Amino acid sequence: MRLDLNIMKCRGQGYDGAAVMSGSITGVQKQICDIVLNAIFVHCCSHNINLVLCDAAKSTRKIQSFFDTVQDIYNFFSSSSPRWAQLAFGEEYGNKINKITLKKVCPTRWEARHNALFSLKHRFVDVLKSLSNIQLSSSKKDEINMATTLKKKMENAEFIIILCIWEPILKSLQVVSKSMQSVNLSLQKASTQLESAILIIEKLRDQYDQIIKDSRELCMKWNIPFKLSETRQRYAKKYFDEVDSDRRLTTTDDNFRVTIFYPVVDTTLLQLRVRFKGMKTVCNDFIILMPEILTSMSDELIVKSSYDFINKYKEDISSDFTRQLIIIKGYLSSKFQTNYLKNMTIHDLADTIVKEELTSIFPDVFIGIIIFLTIPVTSASAERSFSKLKLIKNYLRNSIGQERLSSIALLNIERQQTNDINIENIIDNFANKKARKMNFLK
Repeated sequence: MRLDLNIMKCRGQGYDGAAVMSGSITGVQKQICDIVLNAIFVHCCSHNINLVLCDAAKSTRKIQSFFDTVQDIYNFFSSSSPRWAQLAFGEEYGNKINKITLKKVCPTRWEARHNALFSLKHRFVDVLKSLSNIQLSSSKKDEINMATTLKKKMENAEFIIILCIWEPILKSLQVVSKSMQSVNLSLQKASTQLESAILIIEKLRDQYDQIIKDSRELCMKWNIPFKLSETRQRYAKKYFDEVDSDRRLTTTDDNFRVTIFYPVVDTTLLQLRVRFKGMKTVCNDFIILMPEILTSMSDELIVKSSYDFINKYKEDISSDFTRQLIIIKGYLSSKFQTNYLKNMTIHDLADTIVKEELTSIFPDVFIGIIIFLTIPVTSASAERSFSKLKLIKNYLRNSIGQERLSSIALLNIERQQTNDINIENIIDNFANKKARKMNFLK
């Protein structure tokens, strides 16, 4: 209202999973949809991936304790400069610093946890060497006890297998999450990258033997016996009229596969499909504008599909939309080869229409493309402004005014444009203005 924005022109909205924003009854997105029916709501993809990994980590109790151990290892070394230096330099102490260091297990950004697991897996032997050295050389009892506890947890086959399971899962989703935080990413590319991540994790489900092989190799580097712990299950008290239950020891290898590996992978795959169903639905609504699909459709199917699209966006698209699709289909088929059309996105189609100056010939098609490209994929870039405000207004700037805070925040948020500004010229102009003012006062 204050910026004179017309809410009736809204065609897309994206928020995180907070009920006040994305609630289906009283949330902001529902209130906007009640006013503008075509204001499609898309759950922030970056937040969605974090929720997927959170649900996968809660699938078993051992996974939760695993990440706690990883964080304890980082805290143990980062809380002491001598311990951190010993681990950073490794065997080449005093000569060269190892570039890969332990990382913090971020409690909110689950995709960033791949860095923590990758660094621990890469420096696994170095961490054990440092812990062993602390056990033998330290004179502090608490330090020795903590090093002994962490070393015992790491010298466990289950810990190593879980490390080898989670590292490729987080690796496949980290690439998707990082690309989804880009400002120029469209829903089509996000959906394609997500499908690629799902295929990687589906292949991982059939590679349990390879994970076991990698775990054995990691155990051999420190001569850790590759043996899963055998624990007897707890049973309730047996009464005189009950049948004796099965008290066999659990089959360790098959039990670990069924109770740890499959729940983690299956939960991840299920959540990826369920949580991103809304994004998939939006992409299906605009599938007629994708060059590969458009050029492979018959004219009769284009007429049928475009009719639904016109009814949905009747305030933006005219009935001439169907004719324009049929014409642009022939134009794309004659201008580009089939191999190029397979990799051509809606964004590329928009660039082609603008460069060839075809906006006046295909106005409705171009409007449909603009609607699709303006639907937000993620709110990560917008939420970075809140993180930047927290960094700017610290205890040293506690009394900063609102106008100055807004100006500094704008310079930091739009850092790409700020870097292009010639600061020296601004300082000179400011100094000259102040100098003229002082001369005038004299």
